[in-house]
Amino acid sequence: MKTPAAEMPASAHLDRVKLRAELLKWYMQHKRDLPWRDTNDAYCVWVSEIMLQQTRASVVADHYRVFIQRFPTVKALAEAHEQEVLARWSGLGYYNRARNLHKAAKFIVAELKGVLPKSAAELRRLPGIGSYTSAAIASIVHNEPVAVVDGNVERVIARLTGLEVDKKSKSKRAIEAVAQELVERREPGDFNQAMMELGATVCVPRNPPCRNCPIASHCVTRGEHKTAPRAAMTSMDVSYALATRLRYELKKGKGKRWRRRIAAGGAADTTRGR
Repeated sequence: MKTPAAEMPASAHLDRVKLRAELLKWYMQHKRDLPWRDTNDAYCVWVSEIMLQQTRASVVADHYRVFIQRFPTVKALAEAHEQEVLARWSGLGYYNRARNLHKAAKFIVAELKGVLPKSAAELRRLPGIGSYTSAAIASIVHNEPVAVVDGNVERVIARLTGLEVDKKSKSKRAIEAVAQELVERREPGDFNQAMMELGATVCVPRNPPCRNCPIASHCVTRGEHKTAPRAAMTSMDVSYALATRLRYELKKGKGKRWRRRIAAGGAADTTRGR
């Protein structure tokens, strides 16, 4: 007996093996050159994923390099003063991310012998790490076959399947279920990054260039699917961070340079949205 069309799973039409192969091939050829993709170090991947929350990769790149240079290990971060951590975070905004990162680093050093947990479930116990970040770290570093579902992946799957994107938990669970079905078991980290890359660079919210999509043949909407409107982009003044850094530099006898910078209008802005 055939299953009625209305009861067929949203992913029923997808050739998973072919889709995975096509997407991974495209990713290897077209992925952006981003500094955190050069390492499998759990600490570095963790820092990059926290920075990428609500912030574009192009903005994060330079800040990531500076931050890792100053705090190259979880121990170095744990031993730093909070004011310096916030100062080095300057320009990224959302300073609770930095505070939670610092708090988690202290816990890892004090309670876990300086070693980050390996599984997504264990990672979620740390401050500032939710389902998205834990899945990203676990899949990229430890090859755990768990799906990463951020806004980009959500949009890709909604268009592939025709599922509605809204704030209802039922809709989100349906998209997460498809994402988990699609994860490449042998290369989950690369597959998750490929899905995010596709959503960030090709399957964009408005006027997606579907002709450039490596998995367009699997898509039931071809970019015509309505997606939830993105929140308005806003600039957030981070003069607090400059003031914090000034206090820190004053303690170290380097305050004159920062006084000149502030007098010259050297305030920094950061943009919301990945």
